Amino acid sequence: MFQDFDFNNTDILTASAYWVFMALTIALSIIGLVYIFYHMKKLKRLESGSEEMVKIHELIRSGSNTYLKRQFKTISIVLVVLFVLIIFVNIPLAISFLVGAITSLVASYISMVASTTSNVKVTQACKNDLPGALKIGFNAGMIIGVAVISISLLGISSLYITFNFSVTNILGFAFGASFSALFAQLGGGIFTKGADIGADLVGKLEQGLPEDDIRNPAAIADNVGDNVGDCAGRGADLFESSSANNIAAMIIGVTLSLITNNPLYIVFSLITRALGNLASVFGGYFVKMKKSDKSPITAFARGLSITAGLNIIIFLVMTLTCFNDGWLYLFLSALIGIALGLSTYFIVDYYTSSRYKPVKEVIKNSETGAATNVISGFSLGLESPAIPVISFVLAIIITFFLGEQYGTAIGIDPYLGGVFGITVATLGLLSITTIILAFDGFGPVSDNAAGIAEMSHQGEEVRYNLDRLDAVGNTTKALAKGFGITCAALSAIILFEAYLEEIKATDVNIYHPVILCSLLIGAVIPFLFSALAIKAAGKSAYGMIKEIQRQFRDDPGILQNKSLPDYASCIDIGTKVALKQMIVPALLCTLTPILIGFLFGPIALAAFLISGTISGIILGFVLNTGGGALDNTKKAIEGGLLGGKGSIAHSASVVGDTFGDPLKDTAGPSLHILVKVINTVSIAFAPLFILVGGIIML
Repeated sequence: MFQDFDFNNTDILTASAYWVFMALTIALSIIGLVYIFYHMKKLKRLESGSEEMVKIHELIRSGSNTYLKRQFKTISIVLVVLFVLIIFVNIPLAISFLVGAITSLVASYISMVASTTSNVKVTQACKNDLPGALKIGFNAGMIIGVAVISISLLGISSLYITFNFSVTNILGFAFGASFSALFAQLGGGIFTKGADIGADLVGKLEQGLPEDDIRNPAAIADNVGDNVGDCAGRGADLFESSSANNIAAMIIGVTLSLITNNPLYIVFSLITRALGNLASVFGGYFVKMKKSDKSPITAFARGLSITAGLNIIIFLVMTLTCFNDGWLYLFLSALIGIALGLSTYFIVDYYTSSRYKPVKEVIKNSETGAATNVISGFSLGLESPAIPVISFVLAIIITFFLGEQYGTAIGIDPYLGGVFGITVATLGLLSITTIILAFDGFGPVSDNAAGIAEMSHQGEEVRYNLDRLDAVGNTTKALAKGFGITCAALSAIILFEAYLEEIKATDVNIYHPVILCSLLIGAVIPFLFSALAIKAAGKSAYGMIKEIQRQFRDDPGILQNKSLPDYASCIDIGTKVALKQMIVPALLCTLTPILIGFLFGPIALAAFLISGTISGIILGFVLNTGGGALDNTKKAIEGGLLGGKGSIAHSASVVGDTFGDPLKDTAGPSLHILVKVINTVSIAFAPLFILVGGIIML
């Protein structure tokens, strides 16, 4: 007996296709795990360089492992408490919650291991082979991308089969993945920015030390932060994006399958994501530097273009196979989703690259000091959501219209068809997630490699090559953050529709006082969350600065290269602050929707979700873009503009960069997880909210 669908009502060809697609999804996921194992073995066999390089690499690897183990221990305590509470709601829900949380942490751990294993290999390769070094760093990123998507698909598919083909029973998987991702991204962001700010303000401004100088006590902690924040955190982040979207698409698919007697609506999201993962692996083989390439970024653009092209073919075949009548409308929706994903690169690049007018203005304003630098950078951040929001609006309206035409063509409610059109667009956007994650993983790997080169005193040619890769890494990291927000924007639509499907609601009356109050609460939560996250990064930086100053004061031999700093103490300080400070903001966005649902009811919670989603997405763009612009301003000035290092403009840009750091690397990336957490927790607890109906609903 299948809980979501009765195969007695469908033809044998469609039923056979359903089972083939389910089996293929699982098979491709397992192949993905084999791919990870093979490339990790291959990565470990590569040359690691000199004894000094290996020693620094080991310090970074050990520090990253220590932080992640302590973070997992903290998260586990909270997970066990929530697991026990959810058991009283629904046992399958509790089990799927735990599986989602654990697999998210596994994806996070694999991401960190890939990064810390490859960093020194990239440094060594840069001695005589820049294209080879780029390929090593990118392959490490591909391990992260393939791991995230394969584990997510395997977890969802296995639970769906185990719990008798009921999407309702696996809703907890998305909640668990989102919950773990929030802790991983937030904790990693607090740690990495505390170390980064401390290293910059004391090392650069007070002592005039170069980036990643071995004499800086926070140098190792800064590199550890790249791994636990940008790799482990982002791995968990996009794991939950993939998981939440797949499950939301399956919820909508169940409704459509019951109306049309076509179970392929349920499995469509799984098979397209599995094939998209394969397309990214194929496209990744074309990320190779050619002699004709003027910049390493050209190789990444080539791989992304091929991946997008392959996914277009995949959606052409799959929409035609699964939905005979009106398939063209859904194919066009997928095309728009892919185009929206690709446009993210150009939008983010325009607002954060020093090649274009917005950042050039921030650079110019650095001549007159830190105040004008910060004012210019932050105002740019406030301006930046306009173009992306217009892009989202156009994509949503067009794909909803296409979906309505599809609904009319097959004889179902046009509104439901419109929702499915947006769902397919979201799946199109997410089809390139694997290669985007590979790009993102390349960023911290190249950053770590540059740090190892600086600390082990490598030659000018090695540092020059690594500076080129590091510049590309900064661009790819910015792209991934923009992609994350774009995913959140479209994902929120189908997650919200999935929530409405759970509570069987069709509209929300915004005139009711309780509904208005819920809208206000939802709008303010992202701001309060961001304040707590930024304040936490500030506390981490304060502790780091005091420790660095103490070491320089107590041991003058550090600056004279006569003795080594105590790197472990900085890592320990950052770890303690991050693990302590991440709990309150994480619980804020987890418990608030539950409280709203119980007190005001499921309809009021829908209003909360609407305003929280809109507020979170727009604020996320402000923080990510403003911080990214200030970061690239500093890099451009350090490259020689306005007098270069040691100039007034450089000092101003360092201050501006430290202001922007917690915006773009702590609060900003965590906001799009917040958007999905409030939605997934609401979907998971929807049956209880319906049962209670609102304790004080007026």
